[in-house]
Amino acid sequence: MDLPHGYVARPYRGPSDHGAMADVLGRYHDQADGTELPTVEQFDVVYAHLHDCDPDLDIALVEHGGAVVAYSRASWVDLGNSGRDCIVFTPTVPEHLGEQLFVALLAANERQMRAWADASPPARYRAYAYRDRVDGPPSGEALWLEQLGYTATEWGASLVRPDLDDIPTRPLPDGVEVRPVTVNQIRPILVAHWEAFRGEWDFREATDADHDESMAHPYRDESLWKVAWAGDVVVGQVKPFINTDENTARGHQRGYTEFISTHRDWRNRGIAGALLAMSLQELKDRGMTEAALGADTNNPGGAFHLYTSLGFQVRSYEAVYTKPVASVG
Repeated sequence: MDLPHGYVARPYRGPSDHGAMADVLGRYHDQADGTELPTVEQFDVVYAHLHDCDPDLDIALVEHGGAVVAYSRASWVDLGNSGRDCIVFTPTVPEHLGEQLFVALLAANERQMRAWADASPPARYRAYAYRDRVDGPPSGEALWLEQLGYTATEWGASLVRPDLDDIPTRPLPDGVEVRPVTVNQIRPILVAHWEAFRGEWDFREATDADHDESMAHPYRDESLWKVAWAGDVVVGQVKPFINTDENTARGHQRGYTEFISTHRDWRNRGIAGALLAMSLQELKDRGMTEAALGADTNNPGGAFHLYTSLGFQVRSYEAVYTKPVASVG
């Protein structure tokens, strides 16, 4: 890596680096008020189940003055007939987030990922950047990416419901019911969630490793889950969790209403809204005073509008930036 003066890159050393990496990511995410505080336990799970990424080659930590101030992770994902996305993620602590370092990290990772792109054309580079508004002028990472030929092609948002007052009651359709989750239902529930996103822009086939990662989630609590069934078919689900470490560190009582999905044959019948309202009430009953979630703003099921109608407020946007990989010759 051709880094600015004073910065040094070194290889990833395994779980012993997770504390420093969690700190970097948490400080980087502080600019997005709705984003969950990452923990070492979450890093342990995610990095034990990496997809299409060789930790010895594709992860680097950046130090300044002996302290870790950034890291980069390169990976790829195959999107069926849509080709391959070569993904770079470069979180940096705010006081070191500058154009020269960002561009150097991006360029090094583009070089690293070029062989992946050439092996499975058509291919794109993919990176991420926070934005204050979807329609506002870019700044920081977003501006630097656009200057390098990247285009914002997808959008996500972090949302927070600042209180758990006045939670509406929304009915489920006739023939649909919520049941307590049993152990033998967990895998079918996870499979149904994954399948609900088939055909969306970043879908890939699930693997046993994906199942193992879900099962190892440090805050997994099936007693919080709201899963709707029509006979033997999972037709919708919300799988809330409570990050107790975050609540202690940040001094709030927040629960997350995440992993939301509806069977494509059951969309637009009010299932997701009913389950989300139940989830908010469950979090309130557990002593939480606010809720948060991340959402794809152009979800084909209109989920973003559902969340805002239930009292969630946008705190920040994240743009997915992509750039076609130029063919050789």
